[in-house]
Amino acid sequence: MKIMVVGAHLDDIELACGGTLAKAVANGHTVKVLIMSKSGYTNKEGQMQRSDDIAVKEGTKALNTLGIEDITILDFETKDIPFRSDVVNAIDVEMSKFNPDVIFTHHPFDTHQAHEGVSKATIAAARRKNTVFFFEPIAPSGRSYVAFKPQMYVDISDYVDTKIASLKCHESEYNKFGGEDWIKGVESRCGFRGYEIGSKYAEAFEVLRMEMSFGKDGEL
Repeated sequence: MKIMVVGAHLDDIELACGGTLAKAVANGHTVKVLIMSKSGYTNKEGQMQRSDDIAVKEGTKALNTLGIEDITILDFETKDIPFRSDVVNAIDVEMSKFNPDVIFTHHPFDTHQAHEGVSKATIAAARRKNTVFFFEPIAPSGRSYVAFKPQMYVDISDYVDTKIASLKCHESEYNKFGGEDWIKGVESRCGFRGYEIGSKYAEAFEVLRMEMSFGKDGEL
């Protein structure tokens, strides 16, 4: 299976579906990651918090930790990636080259404006694709007026340590979001989603649409 994941920033994907992707790679599936920005940013006073170079270095290391080597990083503005034709076209170009079977992207009601823009642009680019999932937002970007609906789950009990290891590659983000408290928050959510399906750890996704083919050997 060919899986494409579209994220706004370097760290979004590890947070939301790192365990799922590590599991997919370990089981022989092909994963491509498309990141729409180099992900450096300033704080509200305009002071540099994370340079593009550091973000790319940390983010590449984090994705490699998950077993992902096919990584494309574009250069849209970190904080402002709108739902606009040039964004849709950039995603469409990469999607056409890779031709994925399954697509993952942000929840369209994520409260981070760049996440929302990337989600809507991905939906537009994926108009001819039959299986598209939204990954779950996490605080501070997930407290929306339209709730995320967990509809599809992936047991990541054997891959949660890999997910956590990938997050710790983001040293600048680790320090910004509270160190081990950040890690515990992510792990706890995976534990809660696991509890919902009777496993130790899981990640949850909302379904935009999904094709079921009833393949051989019991595959869906």
